Amino acid sequence: MQYVMEVSRYKNVQNEEKEKIGSLWYETDRLFTQWNGKPMNPSAITHWFGRFLKRNCLPAINFHALRHTSATMMIAKGVHPKTISSRLGHTNISTTMDIYGHALEATDRIAAEKLDELLSDEP
Repeated sequence: MQYVMEVSRYKNVQNEEKEKIGSLWYETDRLFTQWNGKPMNPSAITHWFGRFLKRNCLPAINFHALRHTSATMMIAKGVHPKTISSRLGHTNISTTMDIYGHALEATDRIAAEKLDELLSDEP
């Protein structure tokens, strides 16, 4: 839900910019554009992200790695695989399971160990 609110807020700001520059605006169906509405160069995000990482003293990773990081973090927090699959845009949950099955197995092992600890404790 937060994501939808942020996109709506961004779209409102973009519409304000569109009104300011009037006929200079280039109409597209893109969400992220240059200042005048024209499509961004695909490498713009990659370059921006690299500078962002450096500026914030973060390790260098490629932008696509964020997708895998978010999926792995959701798995670690116990988010249901179907929800993760939907967020990643996978048509079938089997795609998510094929890619992230190892992470799910690790969290399942941790859950089994925790259950074992609970059952092993003496009252």
